[in-house]
Amino acid sequence: MRLKKNLMGVPHYGSLFLLLILTLFPFYMLIVSSLKYTEQSIHNFWGISFPLRIDNYTTAFNQIWPFIGNTLLISSCIVIGVVLISSLAAYSFVRFNYPGKQILFLLILSLMMIPGYLILIPQFLLVQKLDMLNTYQGQIFPPMAFGAAMATFLMKTFFEGIPKSLIEAADMEGAGERQIFFKIVIPLSLPIVSTVAIINFLAGWNNYIWPLVATNGDSVKPVILALSTITGNMDQGTGVKLAGYIISSLPLLLLFMVATKPFIAGVTSGAVKG
Repeated sequence: MRLKKNLMGVPHYGSLFLLLILTLFPFYMLIVSSLKYTEQSIHNFWGISFPLRIDNYTTAFNQIWPFIGNTLLISSCIVIGVVLISSLAAYSFVRFNYPGKQILFLLILSLMMIPGYLILIPQFLLVQKLDMLNTYQGQIFPPMAFGAAMATFLMKTFFEGIPKSLIEAADMEGAGERQIFFKIVIPLSLPIVSTVAIINFLAGWNNYIWPLVATNGDSVKPVILALSTITGNMDQGTGVKLAGYIISSLPLLLLFMVATKPFIAGVTSGAVKG
């Protein structure tokens, strides 16, 4: 019986293994190709070729490291702004009753239905009128506003699951709204806060269209735009560009290594509560 059961699971495990190979193979080719010169890629396209050309990474890093700093600053500011705005807005929707609360919440939800490309031109004109083109502010505030709608929905859904008895007990002890928010609600909501932070950090890091429209100089250019300008010598070919792609992805890899557990906890709890 056990043998029969194990044999029945072979197709499932085989399918998963095939899916794993198909998923990881592009990453394998990216890493392998980034360690080659053009001549090595011609003679051995699929496999590892020695010597490994580590200088591809050195060349790429020397060209993009200032832009990585720009992107870290922009993405971090977006995360801080979105978390602060959405948590305060969500707390007000859950905690207080005031006229038009449901209508206001529905208006915020409606922002999630608007494609980003639809507001690209009005957004550009607004930023231009505010004299924020080619600035950090111009790359921070529009994505922050766009990300706050989804974040408010997620935060509100999670806050509604916090036991009201805790809030009532804090009220009876004389705690103010600021103390309740920062010492009770936020500590209990770290999973969804982490989820919102990771989602918006990824969105800020990978945002290509808006920085392309809003910036035209190197002083505030994010790394995603700088990747297209990486150049090497004739021997290096495309290997130096691929090395740049890997280097620019390392902060995201480190983020997921550190924050995977709270991210999954937030997605599976705060995002599905009713």
